Amino acid sequence: MKIMKVSNIAIMITIFCCSPLFVFSSQEIKNNKEDSDIQALIKQKSDVLQNEINMMMQETASWLDNIGVDNNSTKGGASANGYVQFGWMPRTADWSEFDPKFKVHLSLPRWNEKVALVLDNDDEDELKLDYEASSIGTDHDAEKVNIAIQYVRRFGDRINVKYRAGISRDQLYARSEIKHRWLNASNTITLVPRLDYFSRDGWAPSIKGSMIYPLSDSFLSFSASWQKVEKEEDSRQKIGFYHITNNGKTKELVSGIQYYNNDNSEESLLVSIRQRSLIYKDWMFFELEPFIEFKQENDYRREFGIAIRLLAYYGKG
Repeated sequence: MKIMKVSNIAIMITIFCCSPLFVFSSQEIKNNKEDSDIQALIKQKSDVLQNEINMMMQETASWLDNIGVDNNSTKGGASANGYVQFGWMPRTADWSEFDPKFKVHLSLPRWNEKVALVLDNDDEDELKLDYEASSIGTDHDAEKVNIAIQYVRRFGDRINVKYRAGISRDQLYARSEIKHRWLNASNTITLVPRLDYFSRDGWAPSIKGSMIYPLSDSFLSFSASWQKVEKEEDSRQKIGFYHITNNGKTKELVSGIQYYNNDNSEESLLVSIRQRSLIYKDWMFFELEPFIEFKQENDYRREFGIAIRLLAYYGKG
């Protein structure tokens, strides 16, 4: 079951995320030759565009929240949050790889305080590692849109139970997932068992484990995952080891190495350094990630590349 292509969404992402590059017209540039004036115009139009998208999403959440609900109900507070991303990943063998992504999370308290509607084209079904390099080394298809109803119940700060039902991989699916954290003075351990059922691909059990070990001014992260889709002959495995340094919410530096064995039993090894910087207010970020990849399908030859991403967030949550 194919929902839709995201070519139009990719265009929206490009316009939104790259708005600082072209949101003003040639006439406006001609009338504002001073750099400071141009920068002020860029910021103003970026704010307007981000605010318009935010308002559109908030109104959509409120509209959905009110469908089939008693208008006399005092419960309200529907909200939306999410992000859009435009990425380019030129590498030795391919200079044309783009990585547009988006996610919309609509909270609908009149339906149920724990229910949300989620739309995205992300590769969450791959059971991503905690600090995994986005879409590098994976066979992510950004043209497919996922939609799901999500129910989350929290038991204190350590246990989350999540249920999802919707459409992913062009087919109906249902998911049950438990996230359990163990905290102590020296580290944090997280275990996430998950069970999916896809209408075409069958059962897909999976599990992910991670450990955070704090250092004096940074921390280490070790993650590993296993996933087996019934229709696929081989299971998928990932292992990642990362060193993370951050400066509040403004900068984050992640250096790491990750191993991936895909559903065709093809291996790849990736070494990368990712720097994420806040470039405007509290909602626009820029990422630069040079990497070296060794793929089995390329006889483990070194493949150099760099991922360039612009991310913009909206809403709260």
